[in-house]
Amino acid sequence: MPVIGDPVGLTVDRILLATDFSPASEAASAYAKGLAKRFSSTLTLANVVESSTAARPEDSSIAVSTLDQPHTSSQNLERILADLTFEGVRAIAHELEGRNPAASIVGLADNIQADLIVTGTHSRSGFTKAVLGSCAEGIIRHANCPVLTVGPHARKPPQGAFSFSTIIFATDFSADAARKASVALAFAQDNTAKIYLCHILEHPGRDVAQTLEQQLKFEAALHKLIPQSTYDWCSPECRVEHGSVAPHLVEMANHLHADLIVLGARRSASWFAHLVDGVVAQVLATAPCPVMTISST
Repeated sequence: MPVIGDPVGLTVDRILLATDFSPASEAASAYAKGLAKRFSSTLTLANVVESSTAARPEDSSIAVSTLDQPHTSSQNLERILADLTFEGVRAIAHELEGRNPAASIVGLADNIQADLIVTGTHSRSGFTKAVLGSCAEGIIRHANCPVLTVGPHARKPPQGAFSFSTIIFATDFSADAARKASVALAFAQDNTAKIYLCHILEHPGRDVAQTLEQQLKFEAALHKLIPQSTYDWCSPECRVEHGSVAPHLVEMANHLHADLIVLGARRSASWFAHLVDGVVAQVLATAPCPVMTISST
């Protein structure tokens, strides 16, 4: 997803949709289709069929075929492909085989130089996640392009091409916060959306004066993430608020009727699922809209 100069802009020429044909994938498919129409993108469908000798290490809610017959997966891919072609979307399909669905999806995304991966998830948590793992988390933590994940409570998009009207970008001011903000601003510009840049303070100061000092410091830092040219096409708002990060972001998204939440995601050296859910997983589990994650470089 190249971000082009100043003013902010972007291209989304190649979208990869990971699907297992389950209900969890239906909303993700609708978003992928709508985005492909909006950006005139080529949409690549991908389904991972487990190797006959492989145990299931990942979350079957996404990308892994839960069907016993590989040929059924091919039939489903052909059906979706025909539907997309009928609606004027340039689409191709890949049936992959492997032990690690997330790795297969990320590998394909790299091979086709995808600008965006779209996926759905059941957002399993706790003991279930520890046992079954999480394919979505594997994709999020290893992808080299942004990942749009549609959680179980995300609204379905309208029919046809669509736009995001309200976007929330949340940052913890990691080293590449400016790059991540540029992607969020690019989406906002393309969609002529209202965008809120926010930072959640989980640990306010010892007293009111120190808390206010922190708030002013982080508000200034948020404003520094916004190129001056951005004000030519929108009026971004910067917010520093207090609370637990994930619940507060979801509450904000509900209050603002947000269509998209953009978050940073930390990379992981391991493909194994993390036993403790982080902010991204918690937001995905309850967000009323899709969540776009951008991994650190």
